[in-house]
Amino acid sequence: MRRFLPSLSALHAFDASVRHLSFTKAAEDMGITQSGISRQIKNLEDFLGLTLFERAGPKLILTEEGARYYDEISRLLDKLEDVSIDAVRGRKAQSMLKIGFPPTLMRRWGAAMLTAFAATHPQTWFEVYPCRHDLDFAASELDLAFVRGTGNWSGARSQLLFDEELIVVGAPKLVPSGGLPNDEALLEYPLIQNSSRPSLWLHWLRGAGVHYKSRIYGPRLPNFDMILECAIGGMGLAVVPELHVRTELAAGILRPALSRLQTSGEGFYLCFPQARMNSANVRIFRDWFATEFTRRRQFLPPAHPLDQK
Repeated sequence: MRRFLPSLSALHAFDASVRHLSFTKAAEDMGITQSGISRQIKNLEDFLGLTLFERAGPKLILTEEGARYYDEISRLLDKLEDVSIDAVRGRKAQSMLKIGFPPTLMRRWGAAMLTAFAATHPQTWFEVYPCRHDLDFAASELDLAFVRGTGNWSGARSQLLFDEELIVVGAPKLVPSGGLPNDEALLEYPLIQNSSRPSLWLHWLRGAGVHYKSRIYGPRLPNFDMILECAIGGMGLAVVPELHVRTELAAGILRPALSRLQTSGEGFYLCFPQARMNSANVRIFRDWFATEFTRRRQFLPPAHPLDQK
């Protein structure tokens, strides 16, 4: 018997219309006309014998029947997409190792490590997903993640890789070749602040024993990538993880404002959700990493030039 199934085009139009609650925006999303979307929705409603949307002036409102239908259809469309991608890849997405990396850490440190893993285990496919350092492992589908913290994540085992060390840097037009004359000279410059980690400057100043009486002055930016770009441009001085500025320091586009580092009290960790500790791909990665990192101490940050003097 012929299956009682609506057309895939109509389901695409329905999905886009629910996500945007606008036939016009759904049409832009799908690259067709607004009338084409309206026609597909009308065909779907006629096929089902249901009213999926109602209009209240310019607003598009999903009906109760439409909401129930979409709740099921969206999951089926997601599954259909996964199956189709699996067919193109030649393997199921579930068989791939899912690795979490905060974007800046991935760019600054993780790429070289994962390149080495891929060369050693070409048959172990993996996908990298951006994640936050305060990752909720209980709700995540990641098999492992590299994150910063104090080593305590619920539902995960953590392995300390290296401590986070902070350095104060600035552009050559702000910082002399030998650095600033003393710690207090920091307060004569704008201090670029990280709005996602607002206590970094306070932590660094207190650790260095710098006495200050007024509020810390300087622009606030949301992440280290933006902070580094603005520091390179001469906006002010920045306190950043030393791991993130090795390339810029080596190239001379940033200079250490002071000759010493301050630990932040946090470190970078490799974390494994306990529920996935025994999966085959996790074991492969864990065994490889134990050899390359723990025994041979590869992938540790190289010694900073300041430490070699």
